[in-house]
Amino acid sequence: MNKKRWSIKYICLIGMLSALLVTLSLVTMLFTSDGVAIQFTTGVYLVFCYLVPGYGMLVGGIVYGAIMDLALNSVITMGITILINVLMFFIMKYGSKLITKHAAVILAASLVFLYIPFLYYVVWNTQEISTRNGLAVKEAIVDSIQWIVSIVVFEVMYLTLSKTKLNEKLSNF
Repeated sequence: MNKKRWSIKYICLIGMLSALLVTLSLVTMLFTSDGVAIQFTTGVYLVFCYLVPGYGMLVGGIVYGAIMDLALNSVITMGITILINVLMFFIMKYGSKLITKHAAVILAASLVFLYIPFLYYVVWNTQEISTRNGLAVKEAIVDSIQWIVSIVVFEVMYLTLSKTKLNEKLSNF
């Protein structure tokens, strides 16, 4: 990839990966239970952050997070979603150089727990304290499951893409 400019091929790759992330998230939303959906798209995003060279997935993460919050009618959480996706990108891109990629994915996936204090103090602030506490416990359980699923999805996809040598093809993009 040219360091000064993005090629049309690279821009198309980022657009396709962003569209894939949005599509996977929307399909996952079809399988909700009591308003709770486990997003495995976070693990897919982390794989792409690690494998795709350059800063393209930073843009892809911002776009995918914003589109998902708009589609779910959750504009109030758009800022925290974008912040979490940006932090995930930088942890995967630079943290994997300081620590192993496996430790970086554990750290990056744990950023989903940032939703709990945000929801508690911003979104649920008009509800009674006992109701907020119950919602926070429910969100902590859902985020814990999502954290585990994200790590498993990353490891499975990374292993699969490594076996097919796709990671070498992406690094030459």
